[in-house]
Amino acid sequence: MNKQRLWTKQAAHLCAEFGAEDGVDPRYAKRHQARKQTPRKNLQLCKEAARIVALVLTGETQHPMLRDLLVLSVEPENDGACICVTVGQYAADSLADETDVLAALGRVQGLLRSALAHALHRKHTPTLSFRYVGVISEGGI
Repeated sequence: MNKQRLWTKQAAHLCAEFGAEDGVDPRYAKRHQARKQTPRKNLQLCKEAARIVALVLTGETQHPMLRDLLVLSVEPENDGACICVTVGQYAADSLADETDVLAALGRVQGLLRSALAHALHRKHTPTLSFRYVGVISEGGI
């Protein structure tokens, strides 16, 4: 009987359940765990994108519904290849439906991406996806 089979029989008696991490030195197991961290450059990209999208929405768009929108957050997706922009609006006279807002944002997505490409010094401009949270009270979200 080889050493591996002998060891698995002995290990089966020592533990209730035999897992993939059994028999691995803990010092080496930590090296293989991937930490989920957002790189610093992606966070810088999101901060700059939030500023640019907010400026374009309030100043360069013709649609009055888009001028009332407020950029709440920008988060990276797919290692910075795509960014998700979360928008909302203050309680205003004209309350907009979510589908109407997302459709209007889809129509000006080219303008927003062009402004991002002009302001950012990157080889590839990230694609934009939008999330609408609705009406925001003055006290917060």
